[in-house]
Amino acid sequence: MIPILEQGLLLALAAMGVYISFRLVDLPDLTPDGSYIIGGAVVASLLHSGHGWVSATILAALAASAAGLVTALITTRFKIHSLLASIMVMTALYSVAIRVMNSPNLPIPRFSTERVLAYEQVVGKTPLDDILGGTENFQFEARGMKAVSIPFNNKADGHDLLMIVSLLAVVTFVLWLFLRTELGTMLRGYGRNRFAVKVLGVNPNLFALMGLTMGNFLVGLSGALFTMYSGFADVNMGAGTVVVCLASVILGEIIFGSRDFAYGLFFPIAGAVVYQVLLTLAMKYGYRIGFKPSDMKLLTALFVVSVIAARRLKKSEVTV
Repeated sequence: MIPILEQGLLLALAAMGVYISFRLVDLPDLTPDGSYIIGGAVVASLLHSGHGWVSATILAALAASAAGLVTALITTRFKIHSLLASIMVMTALYSVAIRVMNSPNLPIPRFSTERVLAYEQVVGKTPLDDILGGTENFQFEARGMKAVSIPFNNKADGHDLLMIVSLLAVVTFVLWLFLRTELGTMLRGYGRNRFAVKVLGVNPNLFALMGLTMGNFLVGLSGALFTMYSGFADVNMGAGTVVVCLASVILGEIIFGSRDFAYGLFFPIAGAVVYQVLLTLAMKYGYRIGFKPSDMKLLTALFVVSVIAARRLKKSEVTV
């Protein structure tokens, strides 16, 4: 059960980023499919180059936020719809991720590999020493075997869960504080009524830039953390991120109903955990009804469409 919660809470960070773009600022954005990959690719590459996991994670999230900024600039400067702009950026990020990793995938280094050590360097003696008597003056040098520190141990002992919960609590609290400020209030107002923000004398494009940058920062942070958690980065790891995160947000909205607690920041958190539980149950027991793991994304897409359609029909019945 602990690994399920850990993966669900890691997904919650990405779902929170999608919630910001799709709900708070009301700008449909598909960039997360690419920024999730960038987060993983950058953190893996930086760890290989000797950076600590804290600085590598922050830089990876900033790289992902830059992708969101590019999408927002294309949207605001060239008046291109955010969906089209994000598709172009998402497509470009696939190639960028391969450039960053210099391969389609890259494992997290448990040990640095500056050079391969010979047998004599590893065991401290030559194969003939046992026969001929050995050489006491042999010098053992283990250069290049410096361990790379990462925050996860993958032992399901609660350590990883505590790390993820702590980080998620800090991120949620900081976002909640920001949304309470005057600037955060205007950001929320931009998503509900762009013209009202313009009347206040503020350039609405500022909030488009801010919203997509913040959203993709969280997605990149999620991608970086999941890469360290799983032990590798892959260019296909971000496929379907937006759909999965939207499903999490919708699940959270169903759970909380009309209550907009903490500006809805708990929607993606609760939804992501529930989604991960449902995913695990489907993977474990779905074979009895002919379910295959490859069908999960199809079922997720059908779930999102059906929930949206049900809400539309319900609203139309109320208005009639």
